[in-house]
Amino acid sequence: MANDPELLFVYGTLRPSLATGRHAGLVHDLEVVGPATVPGVLLELGDYPGLVAGDGCVHGDLLRITDAARLPALDAYEECGGPEPLFRRERMVARLGDGTAFDAWGYRYARPQRAATIIDGGDYAAHVARR
Repeated sequence: MANDPELLFVYGTLRPSLATGRHAGLVHDLEVVGPATVPGVLLELGDYPGLVAGDGCVHGDLLRITDAARLPALDAYEECGGPEPLFRRERMVARLGDGTAFDAWGYRYARPQRAATIIDGGDYAAHVARR
């Protein structure tokens, strides 16, 4: 597995193809390494998705962070702080289409799942296109 601590797996509103407004400013100049997947299940949470543990496959993009000082702004956007964070930034294994695995940061949903709906196919971009 390739080890590049400056990689970030994004699967929702931070995907470059879906990022608008403030979201776009957080990722607009990050290098897109390529489409990637991580193990898990993707939940529909209203205006955004949430990655949770599970037997599925979540589709997204692998980005290279050129400046580690960028992570606090990304964490703030994902509401990682406080006693009841919305997401937690964690290390996860992301795979490119050719099977190459990378150790990358990613955001995992941190709250109870309650009545959230699973996004079939684990691809938020495809889900948004179907709406």
